Amino acid sequence: MKGLKKILLGILITLCVALLAMVVFSPYKRQDGFNYKLVKHTLVINAPVDSVFRFLGNSDNARKWSVYVHHISTLNSDEVKDGLPGSIRRAFCTADEKGQRWDELVTIVEPNKRRQLITYDYIDFSMTAEGLATEQIYQAIDANTSQLTFTLFFKDHKPTLFEKLKMNFAAYVVLDIYEKNMDNIKRIVETGK
Repeated sequence: MKGLKKILLGILITLCVALLAMVVFSPYKRQDGFNYKLVKHTLVINAPVDSVFRFLGNSDNARKWSVYVHHISTLNSDEVKDGLPGSIRRAFCTADEKGQRWDELVTIVEPNKRRQLITYDYIDFSMTAEGLATEQIYQAIDANTSQLTFTLFFKDHKPTLFEKLKMNFAAYVVLDIYEKNMDNIKRIVETGK
């Protein structure tokens, strides 16, 4: 019986240490230039900043570069042009539009500098959080080179302890998706393929 208790205690301690390490080393953290915690990935693209900005402002291009989203449909394009403030989009993870999906509202657009979207109405996700926003941050390095940054953070919402924990764990998946998506964006914008 004592041996079983020691094994169970050892397993429990190992799990606690592993969970603590996942939180401590999570990509959801404070980053230079931001006064809040976020997930962030940055990439240099050999293309003018306006080309990158225009490419990402077209929701139809998501099917070309996203490894997670199959396609994005604009919901109010008769009222607001895609990619501009007030544009509402629905992101679908499958071609048949069943399963995971969410909506996005474009809230801020600073041409060739920044685009911010609020995400909401998550369907078929095992974990979700309220008040999430994402930004695309653009910086011209020179006439033919730009830097693109994707971020995910809580906006105008004080997350609960449980939401913070979920974000610490989900950040690993989000960062992996950002890295793959941005590699695709870089390839497509640089080569056209």
